[in-house]
Amino acid sequence: MRDKNSLESMLDYVIDNVRGDYILDVGTGFGTVVKRLLRDNKKIVTLDPEGWTFPELEEDFKNEIKNGKLQLDKKGIEAYSHNGKKFDTSICIAALHHVKDPVAGLKRMEDLTSSVVIITDWNHKSAGKHNPHPEHDLREKMNSLIEYGEKNGYEISHHEYWYSMIKNIQQS
Repeated sequence: MRDKNSLESMLDYVIDNVRGDYILDVGTGFGTVVKRLLRDNKKIVTLDPEGWTFPELEEDFKNEIKNGKLQLDKKGIEAYSHNGKKFDTSICIAALHHVKDPVAGLKRMEDLTSSVVIITDWNHKSAGKHNPHPEHDLREKMNSLIEYGEKNGYEISHHEYWYSMIKNIQQS
């Protein structure tokens, strides 16, 4: 049985709520999300200012990159500009706590999305168990995101070591 407090449980939650085929993934990390979304035949733009897994992903997904199914971009969400159509879904799994101003990052995701924004991240109880970040940093960022989410139509769920936020974006 899968641990309900794992990164995999976050991924399952996000995948179950993805809509459409054009996805923005914020925080590439190990490429776990990219691999899963490509398996589901999605078109993905993934952002990570560090991009330390990009060489491996470029090798593993040469064809998908060549065919326009995957774009790797070494930018953070705050600096990302996109001149094309909006993404159907924007996701961020266990990475928004890395953003200096996570609320600004979340707002930028909303601006780039036409259907749904989904984030999951570690809460303060996970410090030292599921990630190396200090409890006060995770708590501060989580609280700012939850406060924003409560005021802006997000459905928020709490789990033992992580939380999720999902918002259906209204088409204008």
